[in-house]
This record gives sequence, structure tokens and C-alpha cells, in this order.
Amino acid sequence: MELQEIFKKSGYINIINKVDALEYKLFVDMFYEEGENIPQEFKYLYISKTCDELFFVLDGRGQDISSLCGMWDRKISAFMTFGSSDREAIEKLKYNVVQIVLYEAPVEDCSEEGSLNVTRKLLIPCIFLDNGDIEISDDEVIEIPFYLIEAGDFEKDMIVLNQLRQYLPSSQDANLDFLSVRRKLVQRRLENGILKKNYEKTEYKKIKEWLKTYEDTND
Repeated sequence: MELQEIFKKSGYINIINKVDALEYKLFVDMFYEEGENIPQEFKYLYISKTCDELFFVLDGRGQDISSLCGMWDRKISAFMTFGSSDREAIEKLKYNVVQIVLYEAPVEDCSEEGSLNVTRKLLIPCIFLDNGDIEISDDEVIEIPFYLIEAGDFEKDMIVLNQLRQYLPSSQDANLDFLSVRRKLVQRRLENGILKKNYEKTEYKKIKEWLKTYEDTND
């Protein structure tokens, strides 16, 4: 999946350009190098449509990840003090700032992942394409906090469902009709020396007999 498209679909806006950021009363040029140059590792800066989340997308290739995260923590800490003339804008963001550090080659030191020192850190493997797109696998994209798995991913597998139904007692089996009765869950506890359970002793006996019969007929 394309990282930029994931942010766009979720309503996040890239404000790495200082002109765009000024619309949100933020001075992102604080992160620029001399000559108004954006640091090479600084790829995107996304703000949520409610202006209460900020995602720094960083290129971790060829970098010491721990040093990179530490350096950006210091920059972001200063930004939280001087990054806007509107204190309310900063207050809305300061507890919801995330560094997404992207890498291609395996990272040996992942100690920064999950760190909450100034910002939260996410280390995500990806592929940097020649056209500038950043591809992330379906297995990794779920690490992005706001990403919602589409409902289609949870559609029932009817083949498996039918197989499972074959292992359950038949609805025509009157001897086990008590299984279809909704009952209140009770805590397993001793009452007058007797263990309190959801089913009666006779009902457990019927279940045991059915399991034994099922096992004998399916050997």
C-alpha cells in the first residue's frame, strides 16, 4: 500500500511546506536547514483534519535509528515551545506527535520503537520507489495508529464456517437443546462445598456422552 495515499484517505494533510503549515499557525521552517532546505531525511509532515495529531515521516536509511530519533525529539521539543504564536494550536498537538521512521534494510537496534520520550516512535519497513512513492506491506500498515482495516477483510469464510458447523451438535438433537438456551454467566465459585457452574451436572454428562459418540463415529 502507498503510504501517502493512506494518509490522504484518512484526511491527513502534508504541511511540510512552510506556506501550507502557516494555515495551521505552525512554523515548520524551524525544522529546515540553512538556506530554507528541508532535511534529506524529513519526508512528510502530516496533520490530522482535527489538528490534534502530527506525524513526522522520516527516512531512516543509512541512519543510526536511535540517534535519528533522539535528534528529532530535541527538534520537536523546541517546536512545542516556539513552533506557533497560538498556544492553543500547540496544546492540541503536544501529546499526539509520532515519528514514523522508514527503513528498507533490517534494523538491528529497534529499542526506540514504542518509545514515548517526547514523541511516540514507529519503525516501519518499506520500499522507496523511484517515483517517490513509499510502499508498505499489508502486514506492516496496521502499525499506523489511525489505519482502519476494511470490513471486507473480515468477511466470513463460508467453507470454514460450514466445516465448524459439522463439529457442533445437530439442531434436531433434542438431548442437547439446552445448549441453544441463552443463560447468564456465573462465576466459578464454591457454594456449600459445590462448585457453581453455568451448566448442571446432568447437562455436562450429556455433553460428554455426545462428544464420545462423535469421536466413535468419526474414527
